[in-house]
Amino acid sequence: MAAVLETGGQVDLACHTEIEIFFAAMRIKKMDWSSESDPFAVFYMKSNSNNQFVEVGRTEVIYDQPNPRWTKQFKIDYFFEEIQTCLVKIYDEDKAGVHDLSKHDFCGQAQFTLGHLMGGAGQLTVPIQGGGQLVAHAEEISACAEHVSFQLRGIKLKNKAGFFGTSDPFITGSRISEGGRPVRFYKSEVIMDNLSPTWPKVNMSVQKVCNGDIDRPLLFEVWDWDSRGKHVNMGDFTTSVRELADNGAGFKFAVNSDKERKNPSKNRGHVAVTHAMLYRSNTVIDYLRGGMEINVVVGIDYTGSNGNPALPGTLHYCDPTGMTFNQYQTAITSVLAVLQEYDHDQLFPVYGFGGRIQTANGRQVSHCFPIVPEVYAHGMSGVLDAYKMSLSQVGLSGPTLFSQLIGASAGLARNTADGQMGNYTVLLIITDGVINDMQKTMDAIVEAAELPMSIIIVGVGNADFTDMVVLDADDHPIHNSAGKRAARDIVQFVKMNDFNGLGQEARLAKEVIAEIPDQILSYAKMRNIAPKQPVAQEMPTVEGLYMGGQAEEVAPAAPIPSKSTMAAGGARPAPPVAVASHLMPAHGGAAPSAPPAYGGAPPGYGAAPSAPPPPAYGAAPPGYGQAPPPAYNVGPRGSAPAWPKARQVNAMQATVVEVVQEPRRTDAQRRTSAQGAALFAMANGNV
Repeated sequence: MAAVLETGGQVDLACHTEIEIFFAAMRIKKMDWSSESDPFAVFYMKSNSNNQFVEVGRTEVIYDQPNPRWTKQFKIDYFFEEIQTCLVKIYDEDKAGVHDLSKHDFCGQAQFTLGHLMGGAGQLTVPIQGGGQLVAHAEEISACAEHVSFQLRGIKLKNKAGFFGTSDPFITGSRISEGGRPVRFYKSEVIMDNLSPTWPKVNMSVQKVCNGDIDRPLLFEVWDWDSRGKHVNMGDFTTSVRELADNGAGFKFAVNSDKERKNPSKNRGHVAVTHAMLYRSNTVIDYLRGGMEINVVVGIDYTGSNGNPALPGTLHYCDPTGMTFNQYQTAITSVLAVLQEYDHDQLFPVYGFGGRIQTANGRQVSHCFPIVPEVYAHGMSGVLDAYKMSLSQVGLSGPTLFSQLIGASAGLARNTADGQMGNYTVLLIITDGVINDMQKTMDAIVEAAELPMSIIIVGVGNADFTDMVVLDADDHPIHNSAGKRAARDIVQFVKMNDFNGLGQEARLAKEVIAEIPDQILSYAKMRNIAPKQPVAQEMPTVEGLYMGGQAEEVAPAAPIPSKSTMAAGGARPAPPVAVASHLMPAHGGAAPSAPPAYGGAPPGYGAAPSAPPPPAYGAAPPGYGQAPPPAYNVGPRGSAPAWPKARQVNAMQATVVEVVQEPRRTDAQRRTSAQGAALFAMANGNV
């Protein structure tokens, strides 16, 4: 059973159970006088941090049906010792495709706990406040890599439409639960006016069809579709995945009712198998064994809405003792603790957006800039150190724009793509605000969906994250400004406040990474890329290089340089900002000098330092810990704090030393590699 252990706030991964839940309803309240309701259900779970219900997902819409049996599965973690309260709200769809629930009619709601559901052998019926009953089914998930492919066709089905009509048949599939009840996993499209229909080919995971048990009974029912939702049963038959696969094409099932089954000579036609195959699909583990490397790009929000980083309680405030993390630090450690195990050299490009930085043309707002001159920080601790040091160098500004950062990361994914799944890019965006370039962001996502790339968005603070849910596109695919639909879903959004409390980092990590395996596989399938044979690989070593150059703010951000490009030191397009000048202000207020040649060392690098000398390794830079100027001013929008000049210069020196040499980590920074590997394997369904 599940258990949360008192081990530094981490969850014992071996002590919880992943389950899947299906829903059905009976006698839903009729909302339209002229027709039955078109119901869909919204599933919520109560957060332990703020006692508020958080949406888990939504079912599909079943039209004109007061007794819906939804096929949508919800996979969640069940903890035996916790009270996990669930809420299901049922709506009658009024406007197709509209995500806003206020645009639909509310039919009622039902509430229960997972303990009650699992204690009832995974089956529970509860009354709906508003009329009707909700039926919930739950089973522990059995991970398996097998898929089943099949296609069915009807042969001379019995007409149920009367003398002057012809039936409109469709077929449904249900697995028999451990309690003996059918749980629907499949519904075909309707074939109009045809008693010998051929339904479309089906490809499903064996886990979804029979939860890994290929001998589990499957009930297939044939229905005559009715526009009012009163579908008429045309008969049914029982089989299993093993029987489908073993008998293959040409095998026929007699379609009977219960009474007709007693007399084999009577039936309502047949359903024939035109294709059936059981096969093993590729998993992320197969691609990892073949040498795939996951490149993580970290994007940090430096907009003014984060608040003064010197003030406790603001989103960027860093505890000087290192005993606690802010939400940005927690998001970084949660994701990198897992994914760094799949990056061979653990070099991570760290970028910012919405910040005001010093450039050759003065302080300007940039929406895609590296926060360290080397672009790549080494290890999770290097990323944390670079982030913390940047808070004294980057002025908070705005607005919140994602498109340039996504475009630059897409450039990295494009430049490192080898056609063999050797590299896959994951962009982690941590943000506190509403997107101000929504359409451009959607355009960038649609383009990125064609590349080996995924995007994780972690929302921090209490802002309105409605736009992020739209980008997640779990229910409604996004389109660019030209109307092109995204080739696949590559965005996962998680709100940090939903995971406050014990085991926050482990739960957050599992949630944000849960979709990455499927997104990797969706790209491989889209490009028809098979895993390479496992090979022994040497650990690559890449030295960070200094970057310079200037680009127009309105121009698209340059691609993030690949590690091989950085190591080779060859000619490359300049990055969007002059990093040297924004991290090291001109001495004495003089105009900043021109940035060095791309790939060259910063001015004075390697020469004897001028006074004051750099601090000893591990020592705090001069001025560190001093109170900031009393008039720290984030507004007017875009202004920067007037940090002491000596602190700015020496902070740069401390950054170079700390990021490259990776100082000792505090206890709060230590995150085990074993936990990270276990979380990713769990997200891929391999434990």
